[in-house]
Parts: sequence; C-alpha cells; structure tokens
Amino acid sequence: MSTSVRDLIITGWAIIFAVTVGVVAFHPSFVDEPPINAIRIAGFAFISMVAGILLLRFTEIIGRSSARSRKITLGIFIVCILPLIPVGMATFGMPWAALIIITLVYVRWKWALVTPAS
Repeated sequence: MSTSVRDLIITGWAIIFAVTVGVVAFHPSFVDEPPINAIRIAGFAFISMVAGILLLRFTEIIGRSSARSRKITLGIFIVCILPLIPVGMATFGMPWAALIIITLVYVRWKWALVTPAS
C-alpha cells in the first residue's frame, strides 16, 4: 500500500479541522461562550478545509488548464482561506498557517511538473 504526499496533506486538513472543532466544543475556556460562536468557528474552519482538500484533489487537472484558470483558482483558494483569520484568533493559527504553506508549495510544485494546455 502506497501513500502519496497529497493524501497526507489532505489527511492533515481533516485532522486539524477535527482538532479545531474539538477544542472549540470541549475546551473549558469556550464553555462560557454561546454555542453560536462554536458553530461559527467550526463553519469558518470547514470552508477552509473544503477549499484546501478540493485544491489538492484537483491539482493536476487545474495544472493542465490555462495560466488564467490557475490564477483564478488560487484567488478563490485565498478568499476561502480568509475565514481562518477569526479561527486563528480564537484557537490556534500556526498549524493552519503551516498547512496552507505546505498546500501552496505542493500545488505549485505539481503545476510545474504538469504540461499546461496550449
């Protein structure tokens, strides 16, 4: 059985999302806050997690498209990552930041290896 780097990064997105939701749901410092704050933070983290997983999942397909399509895709990814700002302020930001950097490095590396369409 072989595990790819892409699968490991996708697993990282899911694990950090689960840890964030667990911290917000069960940590004593969040007990006094209304439940809507926990749902909001989990929703913001979910949007970013889905964006990261979709970008990784379709890296090669997007890499074969035009340069404009790749720029638009990266722009959409960045917009989807912006909701992580309040998540990082409320919980922890470094694992999310590391995951975003690893994802972007992996995607750019794979796009450099794929021959783009004319």
